[in-house]
Amino acid sequence: MAGIAVAAVAVAGAMAISHLRSEDNETAATSSATVAVDENGLPILNLPKPEQAEKASASEGDCRADRGDQKSGAGAIAAFNFAYYSQRSGEAARAFATPNTSVLPGPELQRVIDTVPLGTSYCIRTIELSHGVYLVDLSLMRPDQPLSRGTQTVTTQEIDGRWYVDVFT
Repeated sequence: MAGIAVAAVAVAGAMAISHLRSEDNETAATSSATVAVDENGLPILNLPKPEQAEKASASEGDCRADRGDQKSGAGAIAAFNFAYYSQRSGEAARAFATPNTSVLPGPELQRVIDTVPLGTSYCIRTIELSHGVYLVDLSLMRPDQPLSRGTQTVTTQEIDGRWYVDVFT
């Protein structure tokens, strides 16, 4: 019985590849540009050597849910979100915001945090748009609910050698 299943999968795979190749041939026939292909009919990509590829910073663009730090704007954003979602502490989150920020005071922020279901996890991606200004993609995974995502622009500020979140828009 297992042999029949393996044979069926092999036949289905061969048919799919054959179908894809016939579509590729039709597309290639209508395209005016020629693309070099290997012995299997697959396109040969002209990619740069790994050392020539542009390298992003280690944290830029990575989805993270770590403790963060105050060594950079991205670190301050991570620290704020860690305090908010992991520690669930309004006071701790507010401590990562500038004194004159529009972020709610700790007790009010705590009331907002308390509305987030227990067991919610998160992940943020930050991309620096300009010095101290970040595009932040927040993914929230609430228990028994589909993933939700939102994007914000977060302005950070360095004060006495430490970075803080300042404005969320």
